[in-house]
Amino acid sequence: MSKLSTKLACGMLAAALGAGGLAGCGSLDGTQTVATVDSEGVTLGLANYMLRMNQAEMESYYRMLAESYGMDGGEYWSTETEDGITYGEDLKNNVMDTIKELYVMRAHAKDYGVSITEEEQASIDEAAQTFMDSNDAEVLEELAVSEEDVKTYMELYTIRQKMREPMVADVDREVSDEEAAQTRVTFVEVSTEGTETDEDGNTVDLTDEEKAEKMDQAQQILDKVEAAEDPASADMDALAKEVDENLSAVERTFSSSGEGDETTDQAIKDAVADLEDGQVVSQVVEGETAYYVVRLEQQFDEEATENEKELIISDREDTQYENLVQEWTDAAEMEVENSVWNKVKVTDTQPYELKQAETEDTGTTDSTGSTDGTGDAADSTEEAGSAEAADGAESTDSTDAGQAAEDGEDTQTDGTAEETAEE
Repeated sequence: MSKLSTKLACGMLAAALGAGGLAGCGSLDGTQTVATVDSEGVTLGLANYMLRMNQAEMESYYRMLAESYGMDGGEYWSTETEDGITYGEDLKNNVMDTIKELYVMRAHAKDYGVSITEEEQASIDEAAQTFMDSNDAEVLEELAVSEEDVKTYMELYTIRQKMREPMVADVDREVSDEEAAQTRVTFVEVSTEGTETDEDGNTVDLTDEEKAEKMDQAQQILDKVEAAEDPASADMDALAKEVDENLSAVERTFSSSGEGDETTDQAIKDAVADLEDGQVVSQVVEGETAYYVVRLEQQFDEEATENEKELIISDREDTQYENLVQEWTDAAEMEVENSVWNKVKVTDTQPYELKQAETEDTGTTDSTGSTDGTGDAADSTEEAGSAEAADGAESTDSTDAGQAAEDGEDTQTDGTAEETAEE
């Protein structure tokens, strides 16, 4: 299972009853210590809350896929991964990895001058209280979560979000034109790949005669472009369709150095290397799987080059951020109390579901779960509890429950699947 980066809102989790309902399931003691990170205890309530948030998001995603493709959802959590454990166990492992990362980042927060402000804490407190008030006792017992657990959850994600900027503050942001230079071309591709398969399902190569026909098509397009009043501005897409309505022109940029780009055929890059802007390659370019009619638009595309510089800087930031997190987590010690964690099961028979709130005035579903009159509180709480890593950060967890403190909306969780609405 790939680790996920999702956006979930505090207060949006509702238990959707499985065939067996909740009977006998609310026996967890959320105050128990389920793990320690460098001797700092983690409650079972916090871990289970994070787990169910992820479970709900995953189940919502797979329900959507099943409905889109007309498939039976079937069993998922009990299916084994390539590592020989079930997807349910894999999810639990990912949550523990996330907890370790969050606690380690909080431990390093002071090194970067990161803390939770009074305003942020007030918003977190309000959202946590609203969540507790908006969920009935049965659901809270099933989650085994306390108000303090919800606060901790939002505090951890708020700190992680705020950590990224200072962690990458010293990244080198100087990128030369030479390093980022981008070339822009327009080309028409006439594929030489076979479209038929043999009885074993293998693609049958085109015959020499068929390839010759493809070359003729490409040459016709090239002739039309060169015969245009101004080949540099000729509509290559329209000219290609005059030969074959299924053909079209594509505009693409690639690194002028030829490095780091695997989508543009090397034959195209070589063909335009010595051309000037607006020139058309004087012969059909033969690539690995196609014939090309190619025009060089710009040898040095300034706008694309500037965009590439931003991407290079972002990659540098991501690398530094990820390396620091990895360094810290490798150095930290985590012990999981398996006798406690093993009591928590992720099964197909007891799903969880994200639920949207209904507005009091209209009874309609609000996608954010907020009700009239809560807009200002929603904004401040979202800012305080946002768990989404800053743009460009690669999430290393299976929760990344962004907007963790969003709004504290009045989410009712009556425990019936029929009345829940998928996020």
